[in-house]
Amino acid sequence: MTPEQQQVVMNLAMKLSALRINCKFSHLESGPIVTTYYLHLGADVPIAKILKSEEDMALAVGAPSVLITRKGAQIAIAIPNKSKDTVGFDSCLHSIMQDARCQLPIMLGVDARGGSKSIELAESPHILIAGSTGAGKSVLLSSIISGLAVAKTKSEMKLMLVDTKQLDLTLFANLPHVVEVADNVEKVHTLFDRLMSIVRQRTEKMKGVARNVAEYNRITGASLPYYVVVIDELADVIGEDAAISRIPDSPIRDYPRIPKRLQGLVQISRAAGVHVICATQRPSVKIITGDIKANFATRIALRLPTGHDSRTIIDEYGAEQLLGKGDMLVTSPCLEETTRFHGPYVSMDHISNVLANCDNIRDSYKRLRLQ
Repeated sequence: MTPEQQQVVMNLAMKLSALRINCKFSHLESGPIVTTYYLHLGADVPIAKILKSEEDMALAVGAPSVLITRKGAQIAIAIPNKSKDTVGFDSCLHSIMQDARCQLPIMLGVDARGGSKSIELAESPHILIAGSTGAGKSVLLSSIISGLAVAKTKSEMKLMLVDTKQLDLTLFANLPHVVEVADNVEKVHTLFDRLMSIVRQRTEKMKGVARNVAEYNRITGASLPYYVVVIDELADVIGEDAAISRIPDSPIRDYPRIPKRLQGLVQISRAAGVHVICATQRPSVKIITGDIKANFATRIALRLPTGHDSRTIIDEYGAEQLLGKGDMLVTSPCLEETTRFHGPYVSMDHISNVLANCDNIRDSYKRLRLQ
């Protein structure tokens, strides 16, 4: 334990004593962004009392914010480091490329201990991401797309991108894996038509043969690719769709609205190897309805303005206390509990390298695994 960490423990102890919270320091885990201090709570202390003392703890240690959670039989207080390391994209990419069995690895970055982590999209078929301005949503999407492009060839995985703002995802338009970019609502409806056709065709093929695309490919020797759909700014897509549909003689007037089409797709597309990743700045219940959220097994909350926003996405508070710049809370069937991660920084140089050399990068990792 460093002198700085010893001082933090003393400050926490004094503040907890002043608040008449009986607890005992257990241990700490030091990571690149935060250090987590674990405490054993006294039997006479209601857990709600310490969970509501985040502002007091932050003031005691001189931090902008702290995150207090329950970890098993202990209380964990995550405090930002005064000197924070940058989570490297290259090291995270190296980590996901070591597992040749992973079908669709989703790069999350590092956990609170500094260990690289990814989850399997094929096991947790759809992802919902929410984060306010500056939280790191665009960088997270870039890391996910870049990681998938390196991990899979264009014959193994197809990407469809929806970016009506025409800012972030359009950077990847020239990626070999990208088969469609929808930059307006009309194109979004065309994309949904195509996806539903793919799902129905594949479902018919697999009927009585296999339960999903991976099994079907293995049993029949086919090579049906995965489809990954990435939708940026879902709230804006839905709002624009509603506005245009009210215009007389609108070409999309007779289509079902985007929320209904999205819900219908994610309900039936998992087995067909079609996966959806949606991101939004505004996680209101009008946009993220219960029916939509229920079909997104993996949900990622970057920093959000309020605890209510946090609960809308991950069903618990905490995202309002995050640091921004890729700091996130993730709930997923691939994880035992809601877990904090720090996403990698993806620069324009990284993106340019992936666009130009994704096949060469993949081949170099394959050679490393064979050595």
